[in-house]
Amino acid sequence: MAKILLIEDDEILQAMYRKQLQSAGHQVTTAHDGRTGLDLAQSHHPDLVLLDVMLPGGLNGFDVLEQLKNDPKTKDIAVLILTNLETEEKVAKQIGASGYLVKVKTRPDDVIAKVTELLSKV
Repeated sequence: MAKILLIEDDEILQAMYRKQLQSAGHQVTTAHDGRTGLDLAQSHHPDLVLLDVMLPGGLNGFDVLEQLKNDPKTKDIAVLILTNLETEEKVAKQIGASGYLVKVKTRPDDVIAKVTELLSKV
């Protein structure tokens, strides 16, 4: 069982992904905004972060990703970007994302498969 932090502001998507991840045997913590997500990542040290890019609260997903990767305590946490922005994969990977999925092109099963793949490398 892996510890996963899901940072997603859409409540319906958050509930769906949380249920799917829990059904796959993972412990899931959630956050609705970037600041809360960053705080939870720093305090809970998850094995993987699922991170939306467009987030409320002053920190977007790229801000969160950058801060996670610049902190020695969190730099090794795998981060899977899960967004509707189709054009930002290169930027995300340059900052340090382990993976990048576009929500509108991805089924929940695809997310679980990518999570499983990334966790196998942790």
